Amino acid sequence: MTGARPHPPAPGFEEFFLRYEPVVRRYLFARSARHDVLDEAAQATMEAALRSWTRLATHPNPQAWLFKVAAQRHATAYKEHLRLGERTDPADFDRLPPDAAGITCDDRLEMMDKISELPEQQREALILRWLFDLPYDQVAHVMGVRASSARAHVSRALSRLTQMYTEEEGGCT
Repeated sequence: MTGARPHPPAPGFEEFFLRYEPVVRRYLFARSARHDVLDEAAQATMEAALRSWTRLATHPNPQAWLFKVAAQRHATAYKEHLRLGERTDPADFDRLPPDAAGITCDDRLEMMDKISELPEQQREALILRWLFDLPYDQVAHVMGVRASSARAHVSRALSRLTQMYTEEEGGCT
């Protein structure tokens, strides 16, 4: 059998993979990726990281690079899946960063549902800034916009979420 020869291991990639692969999965989960699409996009992202390892190993911002690639791979994988399904099961919320005391799983699911209703750029900026605590310059890099635009998207997203909760409670906007 004449197959491709195995590649020698990339020095440092295993540690990189173990550190960032779960982060990429949390990011995709927060973007409302379905499990089948999430798995496909996460795998494609880490494969791209391995192919680009010589540059990525010294990249000043590998997490931002991964998020940008993951967003692209997610969009590609999602387009390939024709039928829509449930975004996730609330029991999988361990993929998100730890929540504040007193926040229930139902509260988190409700918040993710509201975030999914935001316009795409607002949703993306909020996820990167709020859930992953990226500085605005990194949010801007991932989104391909200026830092001031990233700030504006986050601000608008937070205002819109506040408005959604106020309307839900029957208050004034």
